[in-house]
Amino acid sequence: MGIFGAITTAVTGLQAQSTALEHISNNIANSQTTGFKRTETSFVDLVPDSPAKAQALGVVNANSRATNSVQGDVSISDTETSIAINGEGYFIVGESIGVTDGNIVFNNEDLYTRRGDFELDRFGHLVNGGGYYLKGLPIDPDTGNPAGSSPEIITVSNDFLAAKETTLVDYRTNLASYPRTTASDEDVPGSELLNPADFANNPINGNNGFVQGVNSTLFVENSISGGAVTAFDAGGNSANIQLRWAKIDSTSFIDASQQGTAVAGLSGSADLLTDTALSASETLTLQLDSGTVSTFTFGTGVGEINSAADLITAIQGSGNYQAFIDDTNRLSISSTDGENLTIGGTGAGNLGLTSGTITASGGQDTWNLFYLEDSSATGTDPAWRNVGTDYVFGNDGQLNPQVTTVTLAAPTINGVPLGNIEISHGTNGITQFADANGTAQITDIGQNGYAAGELNGLAVSDEGRIVANYSNGQQLDIASVELAEFNAEGFLRKLDGGAYQATDESGEPILGGGGNIVGSALESSNTDIADEFTKLIITQQAYAANTRIVTTGDEMIQEALNMVR
Repeated sequence: MGIFGAITTAVTGLQAQSTALEHISNNIANSQTTGFKRTETSFVDLVPDSPAKAQALGVVNANSRATNSVQGDVSISDTETSIAINGEGYFIVGESIGVTDGNIVFNNEDLYTRRGDFELDRFGHLVNGGGYYLKGLPIDPDTGNPAGSSPEIITVSNDFLAAKETTLVDYRTNLASYPRTTASDEDVPGSELLNPADFANNPINGNNGFVQGVNSTLFVENSISGGAVTAFDAGGNSANIQLRWAKIDSTSFIDASQQGTAVAGLSGSADLLTDTALSASETLTLQLDSGTVSTFTFGTGVGEINSAADLITAIQGSGNYQAFIDDTNRLSISSTDGENLTIGGTGAGNLGLTSGTITASGGQDTWNLFYLEDSSATGTDPAWRNVGTDYVFGNDGQLNPQVTTVTLAAPTINGVPLGNIEISHGTNGITQFADANGTAQITDIGQNGYAAGELNGLAVSDEGRIVANYSNGQQLDIASVELAEFNAEGFLRKLDGGAYQATDESGEPILGGGGNIVGSALESSNTDIADEFTKLIITQQAYAANTRIVTTGDEMIQEALNMVR
């Protein structure tokens, strides 16, 4: 090639370095462009065909190399509709071709971008800073799942969200085994119970049971609050459903393998198990085969038994018997030397006992659930309505049988007529365990209805759902943002505004990109200014070096020309 070949090669070097400078300039200019992917320069030497020992020197060419797979930093954005992709994938977007009859018109081509600075425009579409419109799959409001398989331009309606009638209430709670009502008194057995006899003038029990307005105060004093939930009719009118629980019945019993002498003081509301005061003027007599006798007197006087704890202490202190509450909450009494035990007593409420070891337990407790039908009811008008189901608990604190659901048949609450409402407790959702507060501890209460609402704004969830927020507090998923991947994303064709177009070299898009969508965030440009400045210095030096080749070649040609002078 000689001198002229060297100059030609140097000129291609100048051209290649100029291309590299152009790439560097573009990268630096877009260092703050959302989702921008820098362009690297790839130098390629072009060598003509020649023998190995007479290799002809070639020239250099500069090609661009995409960095689409290199992610930029993800930063938080104040705009709730901004979206970033952490990992692989591209947003699927569309391009507008104009407006017809007041409606925006789109072409049918899918384009792709990492630019996620989307905002809602006047047509209800999400458009990014590059002018591209976000596509996704609409959400089926009944199933909550994406509908279809072909992404389409996301459209957000400004219409009011229609009201939804309440049809289901989720309700779970623990009822204190001893309810501390206004009327309850630990010194008065059974005072914690609601006595249906006090409401003889109206049917408080059963499916049609209710509390008359005149008896409303008495009912409240003998029950505990079960919380409240707001329900809605089909027109969005609200009604506050107040709930109350009343313990209707409580029975204790003594398991016996053989009948023995009657004993007093062990009937009623599981006196021995709850430390409820025992009735006075009743005695318990324990006698062994040997004739040893111990007598225990119930009451509040000196030396008398006033609670289960006192009774256990007194029995064990006699030196002849054992007494304890076992792990099933049962009182057991037995002789200390294996002799047979005879039990006797005097007083009211006698029960048959065994001869030998005896066991007393809590039996079954029955509760009823009521809701407030009319807060202003007077006289014989219904105020509180019984839901019509007995909640029966065993001594393990669990319902037996289980009550998983009850139904309020089209109740009218303070003048607001509602449809049928199912109250769902689930399995073991209602329990009766000891609670020092003596109240109902609610673990879950909620319902599925709401009033009509106006669109307040949009947000993007981390699951890639476009979420509409309404003035009634409801959030509705309206679309699912889908991501696309490519087997050879470096061969995508770059378009204006940070968009890309699929090519034969890139392959067809694969829906369901592996990246994670991050709401209220943006991906920055992947340009590193310090790195670009370093490449700028190297490019400048390489360009200057190529000019020296041209200068040196020119001087050598001049020397050759001077030889003929």
